[in-house]
Amino acid sequence: MKLARLLGRHKGLSDFLDRFAANELDRLLAGIGRSRAVALEEFPSGGNALIRRLVLADGSSLVVRLYFVDPIRQKGLSHWHLNRRLRERGLRVPTIHIRQTFPFSRGLSDVDVLIEDFLEGEEINEAALNNRAVCSRLAEVLLRLHEDVSPSPGRTWTGKASDDPMREAVAEAPVPFERVRGHLPEITSEHVRHHLAWLRECVAKRSVPTSYELVHGDFYPENLLLTPDGAIALIDLGAMAYGCFETDLVAARQSAPQANWWKEFCDEYFAARPSVRERFEQNAPLFFAVQCLSKAAHRATRARKALEKGKHENAERDRARAREYWKMLATAVENNSPR
Repeated sequence: MKLARLLGRHKGLSDFLDRFAANELDRLLAGIGRSRAVALEEFPSGGNALIRRLVLADGSSLVVRLYFVDPIRQKGLSHWHLNRRLRERGLRVPTIHIRQTFPFSRGLSDVDVLIEDFLEGEEINEAALNNRAVCSRLAEVLLRLHEDVSPSPGRTWTGKASDDPMREAVAEAPVPFERVRGHLPEITSEHVRHHLAWLRECVAKRSVPTSYELVHGDFYPENLLLTPDGAIALIDLGAMAYGCFETDLVAARQSAPQANWWKEFCDEYFAARPSVRERFEQNAPLFFAVQCLSKAAHRATRARKALEKGKHENAERDRARAREYWKMLATAVENNSPR
């Protein structure tokens, strides 16, 4: 099976996949009782060259994920660990059948190969969000996820603990502020000083948690799947770590079709965890502002890269999105509210 032509954007990686497919893939599939592979396909809505749909001879599908082995971040190990942990807690995630490490020809790093189930379903859209039953299931997913707590933040299962994530984010805030300012000429140094001072004041008054919840870290509709049987599956675990539950709730606010939906969603969540409602209401503006800053900086970076490639329409689109996130940040700062 020739994969280099399918993965031309990553020549070295496609060479690896050619050899892997020729020498290892069918043997590994036979070991889990599956038929031989006939194709690797890109996902229509994804731009990640390291994730492919694996079509088998019997018409079924699996998913192949590749991670370059990094002794610090350990993405392959983290994904495998989280997958098992979430399944143990009754959350819907695809079962990983194979995790194995192979050498990479260019000597940069080894490659972790994960082969997992392909989950049928659709991304959660606005119509689904407005379904009361779906809203309840989303709240249940977060509640079950946040029941898993640790005394330390970060990806402790890799042997690496972190500082309090909010204090860390505010300490690093000058960098994303400058990225945004570099692409939005209407933002002045005085705007940056004012917003940064507000963030620092908020984090100084905030009590550091005594324990941290397992959070999704990227709780947006495109990272959730509504399966044919009505369950909600988590399909993107890359940002998951022990952190602050507020992170996921304010992410839900940004993707909410309307403010009333988010209020109902929070009411369902806090009906099961009433003891943390006051903490959330105190800290939500801070978390919302930091998240808006991160997204604005991400869009500003994309705009810069698009300009470097001469893609001016893409750059303007990303600059417009950065401006939207900046306005939400400014509103949170001025009103001290994510609403």
